[in-house]
Amino acid sequence: MTDFILSFPQTAMLKGSHDAALVVLSVLVAALASYTALTLSNRIVASAKGGHLWLGFGALSMGTGIWAMHFIGMLAFDLPIPLGYDLRLTVLSLVIATALSGFALMQIRSPQLPMHRLLIAGILMGLAIAAMHYVGMAAMLMSPGIVYHPVYFALSIAIAIAAATAALYIAFHLSRRAYGPILLYRLAAAAIMGLAIASMHYTGMLAANFPLGSICLAASGIDQPWLAGGVGVATVVILGGTLLAALFDSRFEAVTTHLSQSLRLATDELRQMARTDQLTGLASRTLLVETLDSILSRCARIERRCATLFIDLDNFKLINASLSHADGDELLRQLATTLRDSFPESAIIARFSGDKFVVVLEEPCEATAILRRIETFRTALWQPIPLQGREIAVTTTIGIAVFPYCTGDARAMIAHAEKAMYEAKAEGWNRFRFFEEQMQDTASREFDLQRDLRNAFVQGGLELFVQPKVCAKSGITRSAEALVRWHHPVHGLLLPGEFLGVAEKFGLLSILEGWTLNEACQILSHWRANGTAQRDLSLAVNISASQFCDPGFADKVLDITRSYDIAPGHLILEITEHSAMRDPVTAAAAMRQLTEAGILFSIDDFGTGHSSLVQLKRLPFAELKIDRSFITDMANNAEDRQIVEAIVLIARQFGLRVVAEGVEDRETGALLANLGIDLLQGFGIARPMPCSEFEAASLAA
Repeated sequence: MTDFILSFPQTAMLKGSHDAALVVLSVLVAALASYTALTLSNRIVASAKGGHLWLGFGALSMGTGIWAMHFIGMLAFDLPIPLGYDLRLTVLSLVIATALSGFALMQIRSPQLPMHRLLIAGILMGLAIAAMHYVGMAAMLMSPGIVYHPVYFALSIAIAIAAATAALYIAFHLSRRAYGPILLYRLAAAAIMGLAIASMHYTGMLAANFPLGSICLAASGIDQPWLAGGVGVATVVILGGTLLAALFDSRFEAVTTHLSQSLRLATDELRQMARTDQLTGLASRTLLVETLDSILSRCARIERRCATLFIDLDNFKLINASLSHADGDELLRQLATTLRDSFPESAIIARFSGDKFVVVLEEPCEATAILRRIETFRTALWQPIPLQGREIAVTTTIGIAVFPYCTGDARAMIAHAEKAMYEAKAEGWNRFRFFEEQMQDTASREFDLQRDLRNAFVQGGLELFVQPKVCAKSGITRSAEALVRWHHPVHGLLLPGEFLGVAEKFGLLSILEGWTLNEACQILSHWRANGTAQRDLSLAVNISASQFCDPGFADKVLDITRSYDIAPGHLILEITEHSAMRDPVTAAAAMRQLTEAGILFSIDDFGTGHSSLVQLKRLPFAELKIDRSFITDMANNAEDRQIVEAIVLIARQFGLRVVAEGVEDRETGALLANLGIDLLQGFGIARPMPCSEFEAASLAA
């Protein structure tokens, strides 16, 4: 390396000149390098995972751009002597440019850039730029050495520091700007930074003086035309490739960000939908559980009470069946509005499922305060709800669980209130009841029973008993009623009253009744096939209201009877007045379809309902069973006897066979025979018995 001389020129110097086209090109390269640096600064800041990659790639690209501007500017300078550049010093100047670029990008990447750090970084970067420039000048290996004018030399360093500081400031703030015409800002900033960098270079060139007789010892090194072309092509490729990569990464990140935001918005919307019931606008079950858990924790901490009310709309299935689905939804919406109006704003009101709602109340939670709220709600419901020109009167049944008298988490509290609601509903509609510990025992037993009942369907344990119906005058068995019994592995023989309610509550009633009907038909088929004494007997099966109102009920019965080839008149279906009157039109259609197939119908528990005789006349009943409540004390109660006489008279007018159930003794049987009763049934006649025992008794008779 030649000597570095800082002195005012004392002797004559070589006259140098600049190629205007290359000067302009060098400024454009500086501006392109600056634009690339600004673009990279944005990617370095924006990239969450690729920051280190962009930092390294950016340092190389930005360093190459600054270095290329410097050498294109030097190539624009011409002396009346051959010129060239030493390869080692040329590479060293490139290393310095790359290092200072990496340092600059690291400052931009920092979360903050306070003024004192900005100044320090600007000074260091300026000195590095100056070092890169003057090392590059030294690569000319001039002999004697280049003489640098002290004023211009100092001015070039000052310009380098000012340009570096300004570039850092602009790049740092522009990389974090997310609004406005960003492209215009970058182009303007790149032009300013390019001019500043070029000003430093040409000020440094102005400081350089070459004494007369100077020679370039590197003239035989790198060929100047080759260097100009190589530097130009390499710079365009590197900076262009960097910009394309940054643009692709930016677009890719924009698309990814958009997708991420869309996914987040969709997730938020789904979360909101999960927390809000879409039909009523009330809180959903998910939000209810979360909020109630929080309330229970707070109440436990500050020793306060809170109440959970489980509200069930009475007879909603029947109401919904008589309306359209849209009207049913509107009914639920109006009920939700009534709930909001009846309970305080602090209450949590949620739609739990279907026609079931939950209200959570905090203090005051004394029983009287809770009952006042309930009474307000029930009073509001007293007014019929207008729907499609009709007025629908609705009632609700409510179960109440109060913390800390009831313990557990949110799900436990809701379960307690639900149990209390079902206990209240068992007593009738439009009632309420507070949870009691004994309900938990009852619920546990019911749950165990339903589990065991499910197993019984698969593993066996159910048996169909039959109870004879005998002729009131002759005492001969003419018919029988099928009654299900359950041989429970723990509780022994269970009667229907001990498990039918559980079957209905857990949705097993239709399965149980289907099993009963199938078994009854199998028994009838067996009697007929064996030609025994029972071949001419009929067998009655009880049908619940829910099964009878099933639209597919008639078809199911016909499928079973056809599969067992049941003779006409042998299968009797017993339904209550309530079942027949729920929907007389549908009931009449189903009954006629089955009657035409030879299946008979008996009206069970007659006298306990509110039947219209006109409606009953329109239904194809063959038999009428007088409820046991009129039979049990008939011998001692003249009023009961008169009622039975009236029922017999009505049955005769309609051409119905009359059966008296609940006959407990022979005296009552004789009295009923004198009143014109056709068949007697009860413990005084014969108890329900297994089919094999019934068959044996019939043979003995």
